[in-house]
Formats: sequence, structure tokens, C-alpha cells
Amino acid sequence: MLRTYEGTVRHGKVRLPADATLPEGARVHVTILPGVDEQSARRKANRWLAENVGDMVMADQGRMDQAGGHRVWRFSAFVTALSREPFGPIGYVDIDVDTAAVLADNTIAEEIAQRGERLERAPLLSRD
Repeated sequence: MLRTYEGTVRHGKVRLPADATLPEGARVHVTILPGVDEQSARRKANRWLAENVGDMVMADQGRMDQAGGHRVWRFSAFVTALSREPFGPIGYVDIDVDTAAVLADNTIAEEIAQRGERLERAPLLSRD
């Protein structure tokens, strides 16, 4: 029979509620849940893109990934406009799963903006 117990990690050890009694010798699996969910992380990525790249760039669906030793929500950035579908991706923004920190800087913002400008000027038949 599968039983679920919810606890927290403190100083590298799992702490269960005082009333949780585990059967001696039982096999256990520990699942670490993200500190920030995908929807909250996307809002944070969109806010960062608007403040650092421009209000015509938005984050797409996120996927969980690894980057620089961090578990991250990775969001592709797309150029948006009222007159056509979003196009790109022109880069990505990572949000740390555990701390909700944006793992992007001015260099990444500049690269995303430059790619967006190049795509905007390029004659792409599929965008018409």
C-alpha cells in the first residue's frame, strides 16, 4: 500500500510531522517539489523581459531543466505583436526553481533584443 507523508528538509535531513510513523524497514522515495510553480515563474520571466528587453517580448511555456548547477524553469522568449502570431524563439530566460531568482543578466537581455531586431528586419515568408 502506498502512503504519502509530507515533510520539509532542514539541514539536509527530512523532517516529518511528529505524528508520522513510518513502518520499520520500509522503502521510501523522496520527491523534491519545486519552490516556484511554472505559472509564477513565467510571470517573473515576463516581468524581467518587459523591464530588460521590451514590452513586445514574452515568455512561452516553461520546461524544467538544469543550468549551471541549478534546477530551472526555462522559458523561450518570443517577439509579439497585435497584428501577427509571436515569432522566435529569440532566446530564453531561466528562473531558479528553488529560489525563484531570475538567472539572466544585461548580457542576455542585449542578446535577446539583438536577435529580435534581426528577426524583425529579416524577410520571413512564414510571418506574412
